Order: sequence, then C-alpha cells, then structure tokens
Amino acid sequence: MRGAFAVTKRTLVSFYDDQMTHHAAALTYYALMSLFPALLLAFSLLGVVGEYPRTYDAIIGYLREVAPASVLKPLDASLRGALQSKGTATTALAISTVVALYGTTGVLEAARRALNVVFEVPGGRSFLRRKAIDVASTLVLMVLILVSLVMVFVGGAFAEDLLSFVGLGPSAARAWSIARWPGAVLVAMLVFAFIYYVTPDVKQRSFRWVTPGAIVGVLFWLAASLGFSAYISNYANVGAIYGTFAGAIVLVAWLWLTNVALLFGAELNAEIERQKELSEGVPPRETLNRPERPT
Repeated sequence: MRGAFAVTKRTLVSFYDDQMTHHAAALTYYALMSLFPALLLAFSLLGVVGEYPRTYDAIIGYLREVAPASVLKPLDASLRGALQSKGTATTALAISTVVALYGTTGVLEAARRALNVVFEVPGGRSFLRRKAIDVASTLVLMVLILVSLVMVFVGGAFAEDLLSFVGLGPSAARAWSIARWPGAVLVAMLVFAFIYYVTPDVKQRSFRWVTPGAIVGVLFWLAASLGFSAYISNYANVGAIYGTFAGAIVLVAWLWLTNVALLFGAELNAEIERQKELSEGVPPRETLNRPERPT
C-alpha cells in the first residue's frame, strides 16, 4: 500500500515537474495537422474502390446523429470539396497519404521528445532510424485507430445496415452492440501501450499490450472525455462565445485532454519501473537504470 502511494505521489510530482501539459499541447498541434489529411485519406480510399459517394453519405448521415453540427458541417464541406475536385480520388489519395504520414510522424516525434523527458534519456537514435520507425509505427497506429473509431462510431441502425449488407443478421448486430465498446477500450489500451514501447529512446523490458499506465491513461481519458462532454452539453455555452469556431475549440480541447491522459500513463509506467528498481536493490537515483536504444 505504501508502495502504491509512493508511486502515485511521484507520478503526480513528475507530471508537473516535467511540464507534461506543455508536451500535450505540442502533441495536440501535430494531431490537428494530421487529422484532416487522415480523414481525406480514408474517404479517398472509398473513391478509389468505387464506393464514393454512397458509403461516404451513409457515414456522414450517421455522424450527424452523434457529432455536433458545428464540427461536422465545415468538415463535410471541406472533404466533399477535396474529393469532388478535378483529379478526384486518386490525386486526393496520393496527397493525403503524404500529408497524413508527415503529420502523424510529427505526432510520434513530439511523443518521443515527451517520453524521453519522462524516462530521463537524452535521445540518441539517428534521424534516418527515427523516421523509419515513425513511418512504420504510423501505419500500425492508423490501422489501430481506424479499428477503434469504427467500434466507437459504427452502431445502431448504421451497423445493422452494414452487417446486413455483408450477409449477417440481427444476431450479429446484437453481438456487435455488446462487444464494440469493450473492444474500443482494449484497442485504445493497445494504442497507448504501443506508443509507450516504440517511441522513447530507452530499451524496455518487454512489450506488454496491457500496462498499468495504459489502463490508467485510457480510464483517465474516458473519464475526462465524458466529463468534458457533460460540461459542454449542460453548462458551457461554447457556441454563443466562440460562434463558428466552437467546433474547432471543442476538438482542440478534447485532443489536449487525450494527450494529457497519454502522458500521465507514461509517467505512471516510469514510476512503476523506478519502484521495481528500488525493490530489486538498485540505489535511488535521478534517472532510471534502463539502457538507451541503439542508434
């Protein structure tokens, strides 16, 4: 019990001392840079395989039921304009792939800088090695995040129609409605654990897809998201204050909370690692007794 209290206290102190809220702001910037190209990439794929605009309209129609109009309306207009312009889906696919990769690798580079602060390592991997890891990690994360988003947003009548389209009946829709939320949480934990393992320039003991930091980080993210959503819905008159910018303000705030949760989980993992070292008889020190990754 004393060990858990010590870990919690050191996590909170380290989170403040390491200025993780500032690092979360940097991550939010790069996430915003990659968000629109990533959406354009996903919808451009529909155009390449011949499913635009039918599938696109179905997705947007469902999102109108769950997303604020102030967020969805300008996003829909921008995506339609890009997809319907001359050159159509193939050009949009090529451009959005490059820009999405650039933006997402920027997210991972910002995450690396933050996690190097968490694990107290200077960072020694070469530029080419870092970029190769970032590109490979980006592809993995895109798949995981897409799966998570499908689990979160594909539900109700839209899920029933989609499952019927592929030949699955009402029982599959009921099973999906039960499994999609726990599945989304598990995939989110996997995303957190993957970032914790791949990005910092410190050699980890081994990869574990469920870590205490990932569990606490995802739970903190869910609680913060629900609390923020309730505050926006019931107390904060964001639309009256920010007008047409309300959707963007809400999105930025939510992304920042997401990154705060991610970095808090990383701090918790680092302090648990420190506690393990103390229990193994390693003398107390400012830095963790973990080797850096090869350059």
